[in-house]
Formats: sequence, structure tokens, C-alpha cells
Amino acid sequence: MSVPCTACGHSVTTRDPFFYRWEGGEHWIRRCSSCTHQFVDPPVTPAQQDRIYADHYFARDGDWAVDHFDGKSYQDAEAELVAEARDVLPWLAGYRGRLLDVGCAGGTFLAEAHTVGFDVHGLEINAAMAESARERYGLDVTCSSIEAAGELGRFDVVTMMDVLEHVPAPLEALRKVHGWLRPGGVLFVRGPLVTGVLPRVKESVRRIIGREKQLPGYPLDANMFNRRSLTACMVAAGMPPVRWEQAPGFVQVVGRRGI
Repeated sequence: MSVPCTACGHSVTTRDPFFYRWEGGEHWIRRCSSCTHQFVDPPVTPAQQDRIYADHYFARDGDWAVDHFDGKSYQDAEAELVAEARDVLPWLAGYRGRLLDVGCAGGTFLAEAHTVGFDVHGLEINAAMAESARERYGLDVTCSSIEAAGELGRFDVVTMMDVLEHVPAPLEALRKVHGWLRPGGVLFVRGPLVTGVLPRVKESVRRIIGREKQLPGYPLDANMFNRRSLTACMVAAGMPPVRWEQAPGFVQVVGRRGI
């Protein structure tokens, strides 16, 4: 059975010998023969997404921060989130107008973006986080997954911070974002990249010998992007990268929608 790449749409992908066992099923890792993207197949369902991103996700022992922020809950990490937002906003210097933050959680980044002049709006899958953003900061937040979101209007800037790796179909998601951006608008993406040499070597050996391995946990990360596959995804969605900052295992990138 042909399973197209979720990042670039290429029709040829192969199954790697890595899988998650979760909720009575197996979710295998597939690799694209064109852009080398790795993704989870079958993808998690909308109902599973709702369970993954329920209130426990943002709690002190939840997966929202992946060991960052000293194990704090989202609500307890406001100072750190404000500092993070102030590190990101210089990337958007020179842009103004309407800004949409996809996966805005409790709205701390949006509140900071508002202070520098953006007309801010949020999209958040978790109902409690969306309500907290409205009550705490008075923000306009739509409670929905990106897949289920309807028409939100047009924006000059869309931000996706630590979000795209979790989206089951990233190319489809970015094409939706493309439709939300005004011509010349920009998309800011931040998230993890697969960059280490040793893990890639170990994967290659296991792939060659066909030795299967159950991965720990559950398929929280639906995608394992590398620079090549993230570039391919953004190009295929019509927002090619125009600025990169890459550190070991991590990337920030700005893509621009064409006129």
C-alpha cells in the first residue's frame, strides 16, 4: 500500500523498523524516499488528539514542555514564557498587522506580541487553555485543532511554535496556513530537528538489518523533521524559507507567501 509523505507529498515511502505501541495499536515510522522525512503511520485520530492535548498535557508532569521550564505547568511558567516570547519577537521585527498563533496555549506569546503592536488572534485545541487566554489576557482565541478550523480570516503573520512536529498531516496544515496568509505574509516555525550523526547511524544500521524496535511512550511527535524535509514541506505549501537559525536538534525558520 502506498503511503504518501506527509511533508512533501511524494508517493514513495518505506516503513522503518521503529514503532510505537499505544491504545491497542501499532504506529510505525515511515521515511520518504525523496525528502527523507520521517512520520508516524497510521496517524493519530482526532479523538486521540483530544486525549493527548487534554488538561494533563499542560500540567507540571505533562508533556507540554518536554523537560523545559524546570518541570513547571504552563500556568506556573509565565515568566519563562514571557522571556521566550521576547526572544522570538525580534524575528518578526518589521512586520505588523494581524498575527495568528497556532497552538497558542494560554496566550502568553500573543499577549507579548500585542504589546509590540500586533493585532493578535489564537488557535488552540485545548478548551481550558483557550478559555484561560481569553480570561487572563482578553484575547480572541478559537478553540479547534488546525485540521478542524474553519475560516479565520487573513493574517500578515502566522506563528507555529513547537506545533508542526505534532500535526499528523503537516503539508496539509501548511497549505491551510497559506490560505490564511495575505500575499507577502510570513510564517514563523520553531521546533525540533533530527540532526545528530550518531542517532542517524544507529537508525541506518537497524534499517539495514531490519531489526524492529518499540519506541518508548506514545506518538506525541507525528513528524521527525530534518532541514531537508522541513524545507520541502514549506516549499510544497507555497511558503519557502527565507531565514534560518539552526542549533543542534532545533530550528527557527521564517517562510514567506508569494505575491
